[in-house]
Amino acid sequence: MEFPVRKGQDGYFYLLDFENIEREFKQIVKAVCPEDLVAMTNGNGGSILIGVEEIRLEDNTKTGKIIGCPLTDELKQNVNNKASSCLPSIKVDFEEHWVGGIPFVEIIIHEGSNKPYCTASGCYRMRLDGGNRAIDPQALIAMVLERESQKFLERFHKSTVQLEKMLTKIAEKLEHLDNTMDDNEKND
Repeated sequence: MEFPVRKGQDGYFYLLDFENIEREFKQIVKAVCPEDLVAMTNGNGGSILIGVEEIRLEDNTKTGKIIGCPLTDELKQNVNNKASSCLPSIKVDFEEHWVGGIPFVEIIIHEGSNKPYCTASGCYRMRLDGGNRAIDPQALIAMVLERESQKFLERFHKSTVQLEKMLTKIAEKLEHLDNTMDDNEKND
């Protein structure tokens, strides 16, 4: 994904975007926690940009200042360890971006197919209004019901396809039997 940027008078590059429901900024990889990953995957997915500092501009708007962070094996291992500690574990992807010779990392978190997800300590979160919020019991129940209804529909569809195949075979056998009986009657 490309990120629109502008160069400030101070020499730093600034994203022309801000934290939102699908994007979060972290200065260093240690600031990424399992709650961040759970919140994104329980929502619509999103990305965490490492090496980007959220700052408030003079006009009171917020933006991301690119301070830099290279994509290393250690960074990947750190994030993957946090993602695999979640229940169920979360798969993440990584992309390295460069702006003005400065690298920063995008951790891509996909929307979960086994919602709801939680941390190892049982913390359920969802990304709302540019922040991580606890999931209330009603929303948690709705997630479980949605997941289970999808599983039921998939199983029901598979069963009806199998049933249709069986009924087709039975109809073919009955037709064959009927033809055989007709032939026997003609021969009698």
